[in-house]
Amino acid sequence: MVKIRNKKFAIVIILAILLPSISVFLINSQNYTQEIKTNNTKIYTSAEIIHDDEPWLNNSNFNSDSHWFSSKEGDITDTEAYISNGQANFNITGDKRTFSNISGIPTSEIWENVTNPAFPILPDYYGIDQYGCEANHTWIDPTDPEQAPSVHWERIITMPVNMSDYVITSASISTIYNASVTTSPGGASSPQPYYGVDSRDDPVDQPGDYDSARFYVLISDLGGSETYEIAWYQTVHLGQDSPEISNITDSFMEKVVEESLIFYLTSLFERDSFHFKVILGIRIKCIDNFNYDRDRWDSLRIKSCDLNFTYEKKIDQFTKISWNQEGESLSGENIQITDANLRFRYKVDQPWPTSSSPTSEIKVLLNGNSHEETIRLSLANETFKDAKLGGFDVTTLILLNIEIQASIQIYIANEFLLNRTITISIDDVYLDISYIEITTVPLGEPEIFRLLLILAAVAGGLLGSYLILYQRIFKYPLPVRKVRKYRRTLKNSEGPKRSITTQDAAFKKVYGKEIGKSTSLLKSKSPQKTAGGKIEKISEISKPDSSGGET
Repeated sequence: MVKIRNKKFAIVIILAILLPSISVFLINSQNYTQEIKTNNTKIYTSAEIIHDDEPWLNNSNFNSDSHWFSSKEGDITDTEAYISNGQANFNITGDKRTFSNISGIPTSEIWENVTNPAFPILPDYYGIDQYGCEANHTWIDPTDPEQAPSVHWERIITMPVNMSDYVITSASISTIYNASVTTSPGGASSPQPYYGVDSRDDPVDQPGDYDSARFYVLISDLGGSETYEIAWYQTVHLGQDSPEISNITDSFMEKVVEESLIFYLTSLFERDSFHFKVILGIRIKCIDNFNYDRDRWDSLRIKSCDLNFTYEKKIDQFTKISWNQEGESLSGENIQITDANLRFRYKVDQPWPTSSSPTSEIKVLLNGNSHEETIRLSLANETFKDAKLGGFDVTTLILLNIEIQASIQIYIANEFLLNRTITISIDDVYLDISYIEITTVPLGEPEIFRLLLILAAVAGGLLGSYLILYQRIFKYPLPVRKVRKYRRTLKNSEGPKRSITTQDAAFKKVYGKEIGKSTSLLKSKSPQKTAGGKIEKISEISKPDSSGGET
């Protein structure tokens, strides 16, 4: 019965320890699971992986055009990008052209006769022959209404380029005319066949204004809203009777100064970047200087016209062109960038026009953010050299969780004229990134619970075992434990392995130990002298006999 009670007692003790532990564990597990669902909190194990100088760009040597793409800002006609011969090139596209389409003797194939809207009456004859544009006219007073006829020949010009991208740097106009008239007196007291043109020095019955012809060259927009006269001549003495001036041989018209001609052309191109009109015109003015006046203009001719101008490409301020590559992204919350370096080489095929554009430069950009250091194009050589010794530190420009786009950009800081194309080349573009990757592995909920359960079970088992041992053994003094152990052996068929010492034997044993200590003490002391100077001999020392008494 005692053994059964002891087993039941042990089971009760173990259950009393484990059941509360498991209950508390399950409650805490439920609360922990709910907290994970609410706060998305997990436990992780972590490790650091160090990445040194990881290359981030492909095709750094431009062996092909793969992985790289170009982009432009501003006037896209100012720049061009292409890859060839193992290098990426930026063209700053300059240009110089000359307009000389209006040249020589006008022909009917390219010049069209039109009406002068201000003076729509046409002369008796007008046309274009092998000698140019010609008109003649006879006015007979008083019944002839065609007193101020005029004629135009025009030509529409289409430019080969957009002139808003160009600046006219020089211009000239040169036009040759000639004329012949009848000079005999144009009037008399009675009608006579006299058809003389009257100049200001001729005697007339009705002085004031006089007969004249005007030759001119106009330029205008296609709609005629803006028109400029760039060359002209108006007769003064033609038709003079004495001394007679009946003709004007080939002569140049008057013309505007070059600055004005450039201004007029520029103004027209601001209206229409591709088109303008050139007009050759003759206007005749017949004045009634007699009662019966007659004026005959035998031949008025524009023999040739030459309009020339040169224009150069305008490179707009803030124009940009870039070579770009999108690399992979550095993704994750546990990435620490320790270093990033971008390096490349560059050159220019001819000296940069520093006087025209002193502050244009090369920029380094990461994801659109410019590095604070730039390279002035005025420092470029005609052979490749490093953009910067050791490269550019772009650590602060690297962004996490987005694709890393590296860009080499040409930035035009000044507006200037460029009459040729300049090529800037880059090669060996590298972006190296060093970073630390902290890897984390979340411990799943089942693993956490299993671990905690094992720890709780082990702790509960150890504690339960200790309590059982304490309850059954360790709470008793050592002698009592021996007696209890001896008592458990009495029921065995064999004799007890331990003997029980009697009270007398125990006393004698303790007494003997104490006497032994005293004897050792006495032996260590010197003999004592008597009064007579003799040494007293202690012959016997009492000691216990075998029965426990003294002898």
